[in-house]
Amino acid sequence: MINKFIKSFTKKDLGNIINIGKKYYLVNSQLLKIKEKIGEEIFSIGVYLGEVKNEKFSPSIEFVNILSKLSDKKVFVNDKTEWLFVCGRDVFKKSIVSGDWFEGDFVFVQNSKDENLGLGRFDRRDVKNIIDKGLYLRMEK
Repeated sequence: MINKFIKSFTKKDLGNIINIGKKYYLVNSQLLKIKEKIGEEIFSIGVYLGEVKNEKFSPSIEFVNILSKLSDKKVFVNDKTEWLFVCGRDVFKKSIVSGDWFEGDFVFVQNSKDENLGLGRFDRRDVKNIIDKGLYLRMEK
């Protein structure tokens, strides 16, 4: 399931991806060796990539950030929209500075410096916010 998600953005190999239950982690070779030495069942390791929820893969914001560096499926937004997006808002087409995709496509939402703000999905009139970097702050409430 995660491989299909990755292939929708890039053909590059991300390295060692481990599945633990419904969760996925990116693990470097040193951590993988330590895991094998321990020989015990683990519940978490490496960088959390996301999990399967309701038969769909739900990515973490860190995984979105990693993939955005490997993909060209991006839209760039103006400064005002950058702030609104990280506050959980959708992106209207008039706020997109560059980048154009088709309805239903997932795209990385980037600021003018090509920094990833999150993941969205193209709709008829806008980009629906799927996940953004402001999520962590909103969870603190």
